[in-house]
Amino acid sequence: MKRQIKYVLISIAALMIAGSNVLAQNQEQLKTQNQEQLKAQNQEQLKTQNQEQLKTQEQKQAMLQEFKTTLTEEQKAILQNQEMTQEQKRQALQECFSEEQKTMLQQNKEVREQNREMVRGNLSEAQKEQIRNNGREQSKETQKENSAGNGGNGGNGGSGNGR
Repeated sequence: MKRQIKYVLISIAALMIAGSNVLAQNQEQLKTQNQEQLKAQNQEQLKTQNQEQLKTQEQKQAMLQEFKTTLTEEQKAILQNQEMTQEQKRQALQECFSEEQKTMLQQNKEVREQNREMVRGNLSEAQKEQIRNNGREQSKETQKENSAGNGGNGGNGGSGNGR
């Protein structure tokens, strides 16, 4: 009788071990399937994002070409002036834009904001962090360029005279 109980217990233990091995195999298969599904979803999401970005770039190019056709000779001369800073060019252009051009610029700004929001909604946290880091690096480079190019005058150009 003791022998029979011993064999039964050994059989139960063997079944439990075999069952846990099957369970471990099933868990590994599920893990692999989940990883493959996530990878496929990520690839699909990247594909969609790339298509959206391409469409956005095409729209941007079309809007830019349309805007360029509205430029007057005076505006073109401002853009080509090598003696003016970017800020001076921007200010001079804003003063001579037509209502149509102002409307086009406003529409372009709205489209850019919509695209920015769409992209932000689709980014992972890692991608967002990378963008923040890139922005910090660009900011540092811009500050270095500005401090080197302005000669320390702060870009005022003596506008504080005559007070």
